[in-house]
Amino acid sequence: MNELLIKGGYVVDPASGFEGYADVLVKNGKIEAVSSTIPVNPSFRVIDATNKHVIPGLIDCHVHFREPGLEYKEDICTGSRAAAKGGYTTVICEPNTSPTIDSPSMVDVLSERISKKSVINVFTKACITKGSLSEELTDIAALANHSYVKALSDDGNPVFNDALMEKACKLSALHSLIISPHCEDSPVYLSRRKDNPNATCFPGEPYTHETDFAQRDIRYAEQARSRLHISHISLKNTMTAIQRARERNIGKITCEVTPHHLLLDNSFRDKDGDTPKTNPPLRSREDMDAMREGLANGIIDVIATDHAPHTGEDLRKGATGFVGLETALGILLTKLVHPGIITFKELIGKMSANPARIFRINGGSLAAGMPADIAIIDINKEWTVDVNTFESKGRNSPFHGWKLKGNVSTTIVHGKVIVDNYKIQC
Repeated sequence: MNELLIKGGYVVDPASGFEGYADVLVKNGKIEAVSSTIPVNPSFRVIDATNKHVIPGLIDCHVHFREPGLEYKEDICTGSRAAAKGGYTTVICEPNTSPTIDSPSMVDVLSERISKKSVINVFTKACITKGSLSEELTDIAALANHSYVKALSDDGNPVFNDALMEKACKLSALHSLIISPHCEDSPVYLSRRKDNPNATCFPGEPYTHETDFAQRDIRYAEQARSRLHISHISLKNTMTAIQRARERNIGKITCEVTPHHLLLDNSFRDKDGDTPKTNPPLRSREDMDAMREGLANGIIDVIATDHAPHTGEDLRKGATGFVGLETALGILLTKLVHPGIITFKELIGKMSANPARIFRINGGSLAAGMPADIAIIDINKEWTVDVNTFESKGRNSPFHGWKLKGNVSTTIVHGKVIVDNYKIQC
C-alpha cells in the first residue's frame, strides 16, 4: 500500500509555519497534502492521530553509531532503531569510528552499510584532518562531493594546529561544506599539546578551554566567510562569544546544545552518588541556566543528543558520554515544554527544521513534496525511563528512572511505518 492517511492530529510544522488540526496524506513515500478536507479512500491505510501531535521527523546532527570498528558499543542497526523509537527519522554520525571516516573510500564503506542496515536516514560527518590527528587535512574537495557527507568534524578532538584549522575553513567555504568542531579539550589534545610545536596551547586547567577554541574557530570562519556549527556548547561564555559573532554578521555561525547540558549541572548525582562523566562535563548552574536562556532567545539553534553508547566496562575504564536518542523528546517535553520554558513549536523547530536547514538535509518539513518523514507524539503520555528496554546497546543514561510526560507513538520514514503504538515494527 503506497497511500497513508494520518487523520485527526494537531499538525505542527515549524518550517512552513503551519500549526493546527489537519490530516496528512502520504503517497509513494512523500507528503501529498496537509489539509482538513482530505476524503478517506478505502485504499488508504489510516492512522488515527486524535489527541496527538503530528510533526516532521526529528533530525539529530550529532550521534555516535560506532560502526565501523566499535560495533560492540553500538551499530547502525541498533542505533537507527533507537533513533526511530525516539521520533528521529534522520541522523548525522560522528566520524570517530575505527578506522575514522576520513576519506571518500571510507564514506563508501559506511554508506553501503547504512543502505543495508538502517531503518532511518543516516548521513555522516567526515574528519577535518586525517585520523583526527591534527597533522594533515583530509581531501575536503572530494568529501564535499559525497552525498552522505553533511559536515566536517574531528569529533572530540579540537584541531589544535591553527594553520590547519584556518586552511580548513577556507576550503570548507570554497566547497560549501559546513565545519562542526568540538571545542573542548580532549585526551588526545591534552597528551600532545606540550610536545607539539604547532599545537594551540591555552593556559589553565584541562576541560576549561571550550570558549577559547570556539573564539578561535569563529575568527577563522569569519575570515573565510565559511559556515561554522559549534557542537554541544556548555558554557555561558561560549554562548556570549557566539552571540557577538552573530551581531557582527560576518560568518554563518550556528550552534547546538545537548539535553543533558540543558537539564543537569555539576551538582547532579546518579544513583551511585557520582557525577556522571561526559565531555564537555556538566557545568555550573549558571552555565546550565544560560543554555536554557540561549535556547529560548534563539542564540542556540539546535538540540542534539551527542548519543554516545558505551559498555559498562568502557565506563569503568573512564569512557564519557550518554545515550540520548530514546529519551530526548520525552525529557524536553517534561522539563521545558510542559513548564512553559519554551513552546512545543519552538522545541520541534530546534530538533527538526533548524538542523535540516543548517546541514542542508531534505527533510524537517511537512510541506507537499517533501519526504514523508513524520513522527506522531502523545504529549501527555506518561512513562518511566528504563535503560533495560532501550533499542540502543548503550545503557549509560543519567535519566534512568525519571518519570516523563510525552512520548512518540509513531515514526514514519519515507512513508513506511517504523514505530507503531510505541513499538518498533521491523
